[in-house]
Amino acid sequence: MNEINKTKNFYTLMCLAGFLIILLPVGIANFVFGYMLGDSPCTLCWGQREAMIFIGVMALFIVRYGMKGKYLAALLIMTAVGLYQSFAHYGNHAHRDLDQGFGLAVFGIHTYFWAEVVFWAVVLLLGVIFAFAPKFNAFEAELNGEKFRKYTKFSFAAVLISAIIVASNVFQAFVSTGIPPYVGQGDPVRFSLNPKYIIWSTDGWKGLWQNISFLGKRDVKAPDYAFESASEKLGIVFDNDSQNAPFAKIDENLQITSEQNISFDKPINTLDFIGGEFVASSKFDVAFMDENFNIKSAFELDPYFSATIDPIIGVIPYMQDKFLLMGSNKSFLRFGKNENANEVLQYADFIKGADKFEGQGKDLGRGRLDTVRAKFHHVASMTNDANYLYLATVPNNKNAKDFIISKVSLKDRVLSGEFSPKAALKEGKTLGDLYVTSMAFKDGEIYALSKNHNVIAIIDIAKEEVVKVISYPSEIKNARSLFFKDNKIYILSYQDGSNKLYTLK
Repeated sequence: MNEINKTKNFYTLMCLAGFLIILLPVGIANFVFGYMLGDSPCTLCWGQREAMIFIGVMALFIVRYGMKGKYLAALLIMTAVGLYQSFAHYGNHAHRDLDQGFGLAVFGIHTYFWAEVVFWAVVLLLGVIFAFAPKFNAFEAELNGEKFRKYTKFSFAAVLISAIIVASNVFQAFVSTGIPPYVGQGDPVRFSLNPKYIIWSTDGWKGLWQNISFLGKRDVKAPDYAFESASEKLGIVFDNDSQNAPFAKIDENLQITSEQNISFDKPINTLDFIGGEFVASSKFDVAFMDENFNIKSAFELDPYFSATIDPIIGVIPYMQDKFLLMGSNKSFLRFGKNENANEVLQYADFIKGADKFEGQGKDLGRGRLDTVRAKFHHVASMTNDANYLYLATVPNNKNAKDFIISKVSLKDRVLSGEFSPKAALKEGKTLGDLYVTSMAFKDGEIYALSKNHNVIAIIDIAKEEVVKVISYPSEIKNARSLFFKDNKIYILSYQDGSNKLYTLK
């Protein structure tokens, strides 16, 4: 008898749970938000509301037809679908600033996040209900051989009210969304019963089946490095003809005065001259070399500790005696030299060199830069002045048109501005035709080296404009770094299996 009473209580709780999910989030959204306040669900909102209805109906099915595995399975599957939908919806808006959002807000939280709360509440409540569930054979005993259970006054009222709410949602969906092939709107206008303001749209189908990826707009392939070409996967064909550059004219032409091979056992991805030393990097290796390119000290970065750092695209001086290295994913490490470094403490950041370098300590450590326009781009170059560091995006398989400079404060590593430089371009061309692999700062201007089309764009930071374009010889096939030393300009290129350093004038 005790197990039968537990069973009845179980069904009462299941009925209450199913009824409440339809009455509260679905009912309030339909009657209060919809009819009274004019809120009209977008396509994803409808999907989440449908999932809630399905969960509530499955709970009421269990109350009516008994505890069956197929009903429980359907309930859990739809909860998982609802969680995915709400997470996808929230993910579109999670990055926005304070009080920015989509649609109506309740207690400061927008409806798409309340959906996330509701679906997690379903998981939690199911756990609580089943924690007090009877033995499974009690379900069969309570049903007593009948095909369905008899309604109580409460369960009948719950089913009746739920049916009214579901029917009302069907009506609202018909008015605001229409019948197939109409699929609703991504940015719906407010709900109205006036035909003049009702919009039935098929725009949601456009491009739906093209380039399907679980990553969506984040399905961006890794950039081109000295140690790994990415031309094919990026859909970019690199050439060394400056006449194919997007600029309307070339102002100057550099000439090679000398070249030398640097004896380094890996393809050099970045090279700069900092504080009387050459600083080179290849993927996750950094080496400090004297003026004859003999290695004085080196380390191998652990890219996966804390903030994951993609292959290194630049090293700059930071706070007098320290350095900052940047990955192509805009994650960075502030590090310093110390011949007496605590190897145990520095183990976190370095696979090799933890006894000579520090990544843990005051003014050291990892972090991530947040950008806006450059959010879905990798960067392949970095430079700095006294107050800011600058990053330049590279084109990718999703966006081969935009070229964005991000300006970040060195003091707190927070974005201070972003711009796409103005430039005199050929008709139909964009700065996305460039592939900037290195930048150098000089006299208030950025020298942006493009390995594609063999040009250097000189960008005036104050004007945010390309003020001059210089070409460099086509013999340089894979330019990776540009820097100034002794009033001379140098370009490093990894080609023919060698690291070649060119001096130009």
